[in-house]
Amino acid sequence: IELKEHGRMNENIKNMVEELKHEFPDLKEDIDLIIYDEKMNGYFLDDEFKEQMLYKFWINYKGISVGIIKANLEDNLFYIESCSYMNQEDLIFFSKIITIIFKHLSKIEFK
Repeated sequence: IELKEHGRMNENIKNMVEELKHEFPDLKEDIDLIIYDEKMNGYFLDDEFKEQMLYKFWINYKGISVGIIKANLEDNLFYIESCSYMNQEDLIFFSKIITIIFKHLSKIEFK
């Protein structure tokens, strides 16, 4: 997986990217992972991002976009959003990616 990276990443995010690369080494297309903080500033996994402030996480692949979004800033509750229709194969693929992402998000102490 080729992800847009600039500089050093936060440890949990770095570990998540490494696991995604390990689990999906044969992908021919890039996956874009875009992180937003509570002020809706967008980051492409760069070192300026403070992982505790994660608010939205977008996955873009093969014309399909899926978002993982905090329900509010006070609770550690998330919902998953997509405006894209997916066939069963894509749904299985995205569910595997989302499982890996949440495994690593669960290690973050959000503010």
